[in-house]
Amino acid sequence: MKIKRFFGVLLAAIIVLGAFALTASAEIRDTTKDVTLTIYALESEDGSDVKVDSSVTGEQITLPDKKAIPGVSFALYKVADDETSTQTPEGSPDFTTELTDENGCVAIVIPAASQGRYLVVEDTKPSIAVGSTIPFLVDLPMTAPSGDSFLYEVYAYPKQELVDEDIPSDTDSEPEDSDDEDTRPVPDPDIHKKVSEDSKKWGDLANIASISGNNAYWKVTVSVPKNATKFKKFTVTDVIESRLTAPKAADVAVSCEGKALSASDYKVTVSGQTITVDFTTSALRPYFEKKIDIIYETPIRLSAEKAVGYLIPNTAALTFTDLSSEPGTDPDSPDKTIESETPNVYTGEIKGFKHDGDKKALAGAEFTLYSDKACKNKLAAAASDDSGEFLFKGLKDGTYYLKETKTPDGYTQNENVLEVKVKMKDNEAITTVDVLNVRKSNLPVTGGAGIIGISAAGLFTALLGGIVIAIALKERRKALNASA
Repeated sequence: MKIKRFFGVLLAAIIVLGAFALTASAEIRDTTKDVTLTIYALESEDGSDVKVDSSVTGEQITLPDKKAIPGVSFALYKVADDETSTQTPEGSPDFTTELTDENGCVAIVIPAASQGRYLVVEDTKPSIAVGSTIPFLVDLPMTAPSGDSFLYEVYAYPKQELVDEDIPSDTDSEPEDSDDEDTRPVPDPDIHKKVSEDSKKWGDLANIASISGNNAYWKVTVSVPKNATKFKKFTVTDVIESRLTAPKAADVAVSCEGKALSASDYKVTVSGQTITVDFTTSALRPYFEKKIDIIYETPIRLSAEKAVGYLIPNTAALTFTDLSSEPGTDPDSPDKTIESETPNVYTGEIKGFKHDGDKKALAGAEFTLYSDKACKNKLAAAASDDSGEFLFKGLKDGTYYLKETKTPDGYTQNENVLEVKVKMKDNEAITTVDVLNVRKSNLPVTGGAGIIGISAAGLFTALLGGIVIAIALKERRKALNASA
C-alpha cells in the first residue's frame, strides 16, 4: 500500500510539473498590446505574380528581385476568429491603410482592444499596376513559428493576381484612344455620403449644436474607375434639404487622398439648394481607381418648419456615361445615375412655459441656459412671451442647466437651477419644462409706512393709558389722606 501511495504521489507530481513546464513555455497573449501589421506590395522582375503566400510566418523576410509597387492601400475587415473565407464582407472596413511607399511598404497599428482575425483586401492601387493583391486572412497578433509566443509586429507579403495583358487593340477606335488604356468595358463607379458634426468622425447620423454656431459637415465620396477618361459625363449632384442652408460654390472642397484637385479638373456651381460638381473627364486619368472626396458644411435653418427635433436627410447622386455595353466609343451612350446612402442630421430644443400657481402665463421672465451645474458656461438667454413660452433651439443631446435671471413684476423670483435633459427619441428632440412663480406677499414691508403708522398708534394708546392710571392713583391717595 505504501508503494502504491508513493507512486501515486509521484505520478501526480509529474503531471503538475509537466503542466507547469507547459504553461511556462507558452506565452499568454497580451491583450493590452497594440499590434503593427506591415504589408509589402511587390511584383517580380518578369511581371509574374509574387510567389509568396500572404503572411507565411508573420516574420520579416527578404525577397530579392521583387519590384516594389507604391501607391497601394489596403482595407482591413475584422472577422470571426475561425473565419476561413476571403469573400469581402458587406459594409465599411474597420481600418484602412495609407498608401505603400517607394519600397512598396505600408504599416498600420491595430489598437489592443481590436486584436483578432482580419481579412485584408486591396483598396486602391496606381494605374500602372497590372495585377491585384489576393485577399488574405491574418491574425493580429500572430502565433510565432515556434508556437510558444506571439508576434506583435506582423509582416505580410501578399501574392498578386495578374490580369491578362494580351488584349487585342480596337482597330475602329480613333488614334487618340489607342493608348495604354484598357479598351474593355469598365466597371461602374460608386458614390457614398457621410455626415459629421466636426468634419473628423464621419457616419450616418450627426447631432449638431447649432446654438453654439456649429454646422453639419457632409462628405460625398466617388470612386473613379480605370478608363474613366472615356466618360462624356461625370457629375455629382446634391440637392440640399430645405431645412439646411446650401454652401457657396467657393466653400465646396474637392480632393483626392487629402490633396486638392486642380481647378481645371472640375467646376462647382450652386443654384438655389442644388450643388453640382462637374468633372473634366479628360482630366480624370490621375485619379483612376482612386476616391475623390467632396466636402462642404451646411447650417441648420432653425426657423424652418420641423428643422428642430426632426431628422433631416440628404442624398447625393452621381451621373456618368454608361459604358457597360460599349467601351465609350458609342456617341449615343446613355447617362446613368446612381444615388448614395442617405445620412441624417438633427438638432434639439428646450421649450419652456412660465406661469403662476393658477397656470396663468407670465410674460417678461428671462432665463439663461448653461452647460454646467455651476452655471459658469453660458450658452444662451431667452425671455417668455405673452403666452409664457420661451425657447432654446439648436441643442445637442445632453444635460443643461436653466436659471431664471429676471422675474415679472409682482412675482417672487424662482431661485431653483433646473436640470434639463435633451434626448433624441421617436424622431423628436424637444424637451418641455414648466417654471412656476408665486406672487409677492401683501403684508407691509418691514420699515414701511404701514408699520410706522401701527407703531405710532400703539404708542399713543400706551401713553394715554399711563396718564389715566397716574390720575387714578393720585385721586386715590387724596381720598386716603382725607379719611385719615
